[in-house]
Amino acid sequence: MAAKSLADVKVMWKPDSRYGQTMKKFKKLIEEKYNVKLEGYWDFHKWSIDHIPELWTEMWDFAGVMCSKKFEKVIDLSLPLEKSPEWFQGAKINIAENLLKYRDEHIALILTGEDREAETLTYSELYKEAELYAAAFRKSGLRKGDVVVCQMSNRKEAVIAMIAVLSIGAVWAAAVPMLGSTAALNRFSQVGPKFLITVDRIPHEKQSVDMLPKIKEIAEGLTSLEKVIIVESKKDEYSRDITDIKNSIFLKKFLELGLKKDGSVPPMQFEQVSFTHPVFINYTSGTTGLPKAVVHGSGFLLATFRDMALHFDTERDSISFTMSPERAVWNR
Repeated sequence: MAAKSLADVKVMWKPDSRYGQTMKKFKKLIEEKYNVKLEGYWDFHKWSIDHIPELWTEMWDFAGVMCSKKFEKVIDLSLPLEKSPEWFQGAKINIAENLLKYRDEHIALILTGEDREAETLTYSELYKEAELYAAAFRKSGLRKGDVVVCQMSNRKEAVIAMIAVLSIGAVWAAAVPMLGSTAALNRFSQVGPKFLITVDRIPHEKQSVDMLPKIKEIAEGLTSLEKVIIVESKKDEYSRDITDIKNSIFLKKFLELGLKKDGSVPPMQFEQVSFTHPVFINYTSGTTGLPKAVVHGSGFLLATFRDMALHFDTERDSISFTMSPERAVWNR
């Protein structure tokens, strides 16, 4: 449908004044600080593209970004796009530190699935678990710039491991667990991962799918791997034999590596990185050849805040639902 004819389309639903409160607060901030009057969304949109450095300066402050050093310049607009001008030059931040900025008893995650009871995780619990994961990764040799790949169902272990990896300044990449070993290797072999974290079984179409044969093939195909961490899907799975999987260890044993001799956990350290430092790697579908690795930097943080807080109008008491064929996760 052509954009020019949208005005003639019958309105099916129109938000009332309850909606868009976060966007309204941000818009009011801009109006007061820059002495402008913005009539509606599209007027605000025009201002945003005409004042890119100002917009993103305010977005940074409005989001409450935690950093060890604030940016010196948002972006050099005199450089053409093909030169890939750097965003937020001089800034030093860590995404994991921002994800863990709250450490209270507010619910962070609600987890459930077709074969399990619902479980909740508070921000305090999330921080403590991520702290242990990070300690185990550090003890095992993970360093800033290393790559960790994940092939797992939508579980809390994936969320916690991701936060722990980012706290070290390492890079996180993932593939859905339904992919076969060849498809996973086509993706992971491009980035030279040091660690693989995965799960022993996944529920799929009311059946239990054994992941271990596939994990064995992936481990043999990735010569860069130093450790394969396998999450036990159920308590009794810990007794399974994984000795034929190269450099493999169950998550339970892996986490024990992070403990000090007295049983305590070393404090989490947040490695400060530039705004362009690689953080996440996603992959294209591979429909026109091998999947291509798409690298995202710390800008992911502000892009997510823009979408979730401003456009989806979420706040701390909001709940967002994330679903996969294996698990469901609510993020609060």
